[in-house]
Amino acid sequence: MSLVQPKSKVELYAAIRRDSRAGLSIRAIQSKHNMGFLTVEKVLASVCPEPRKPLPPRPSRLDPFCRTRLSRSPV
Repeated sequence: MSLVQPKSKVELYAAIRRDSRAGLSIRAIQSKHNMGFLTVEKVLASVCPEPRKPLPPRPSRLDPFCRTRLSRSPV
């Protein structure tokens, strides 16, 4: 068992599938890759990882200052 973690999610999914084909139990895969049972089951059931969910838009921390600055500017 190596302690080096894969760099990307695709590599992690491939490593989990490789371990499963090598005969490791789901519990052993859980402890090796530090994941939950359902996550390992989901990985073994899917071909590729799910795309990341898009982050919701959020305002800039400077927005309040920009609004007051724009409202005071002599145009």
